[in-house]
Amino acid sequence: IAAHPQQTSVLFIGNSYTYVNDLPNTFRQLALSMGNDVTVASSAPGGYTFEAHTTYQPTLTAIHAQPWDYVVLQEQSQRPAFPQTQVEQQVFPFAAQLVDSIRANDPCSQPVFYMTWGRQNGDTDNCASWPPVCTFSGMNDLLEERYVQMAGDNDAYAAPVGAAWKEVRNTHPLINLYQGDGSHPSVEGTYLAACVFYCTVFGEATAAATFNSTVQPDTAAILRAIADAVVLGAPADWNLDVTDVDAFPTGSSSSVWSEMTYTHGGIGTHLWTCSNGQSFTTPDATFTFGGEGAYTFTHVFTDACGHTDTDVWEWLVSVTGVEEELVERVLVTCPGTGEVEVRGAASGGEFILCDVQGRVVLREPMGLHLWRLVDARGKATNGRLVIR
Repeated sequence: IAAHPQQTSVLFIGNSYTYVNDLPNTFRQLALSMGNDVTVASSAPGGYTFEAHTTYQPTLTAIHAQPWDYVVLQEQSQRPAFPQTQVEQQVFPFAAQLVDSIRANDPCSQPVFYMTWGRQNGDTDNCASWPPVCTFSGMNDLLEERYVQMAGDNDAYAAPVGAAWKEVRNTHPLINLYQGDGSHPSVEGTYLAACVFYCTVFGEATAAATFNSTVQPDTAAILRAIADAVVLGAPADWNLDVTDVDAFPTGSSSSVWSEMTYTHGGIGTHLWTCSNGQSFTTPDATFTFGGEGAYTFTHVFTDACGHTDTDVWEWLVSVTGVEEELVERVLVTCPGTGEVEVRGAASGGEFILCDVQGRVVLREPMGLHLWRLVDARGKATNGRLVIR
């Protein structure tokens, strides 16, 4: 999850699950208590679907009102739990259409699908014709599956409110997340949703938040802890790594052992540095070395939307030639014993293993080490590595 500016803008698009108890402002107040300045806006007419929002002018106007950091998308509470073919016709195409509108306004806006929850006693309106939604658990599982699919299909986040809802019901059943209709959120339910959105947007826990809304402090602390665990415990489950960038070089080449060129194909800014003092800000960097040794490299890459990653590695340089060094070493294996012995001309020092690019992947002192080899079927072989 990327770092964010001091002020973050979030547009909520949904219906009564968004406007009941004022979820956008609850989220804003929670963020403020954590030191994050947030501006929010919403378009949430009662009962609205993604399909309705695609032609609802106030929603389209809100999308194009400014470059939003995040745009939250909440479908009508029952539709994503319908049979797959029905969802593919009535939900998925309109979710994609809204995402297209969001990115047409600003390609760096991040869509966030608001995973809602199963009704308290299941969907009684549709239970007879679609039994999987007859219980909370069945309906909730379908909602989770479909919202995760929408996030994956659209390179978007999923804010797993429904998953956190299920955890609260399982572990703290006395906390009532519903209003009397068994559908809409209570103040506790809205507070839980706000906590999930905070973790989703900022990538950090809510434990230090001082804003409890009108929820009892001990209950608020429980809800924050559950939101933190669900979102941050497995961010990839909710597609929260979709905006991650990778600073790892996409290519490398060396014509001589005293020179190394690294390349990265990403569009954005680059900063390459080496422990010998050389640095470059170009998409590729050629480093030269005056002597053999292990050099440390750092590449910082920032894409056009401000997402940043840093990669650090070592490269072993042998100016006199790696072939000459290998000739001096003899590799002796002992079949049947699981023991591998490496003998060198020099005594003491280190055993250094490099990949084909010259990057150091293992450094070990001379002596006895244990090894394990696990094949593709999971079968393990153990043995000893003796470096003399």
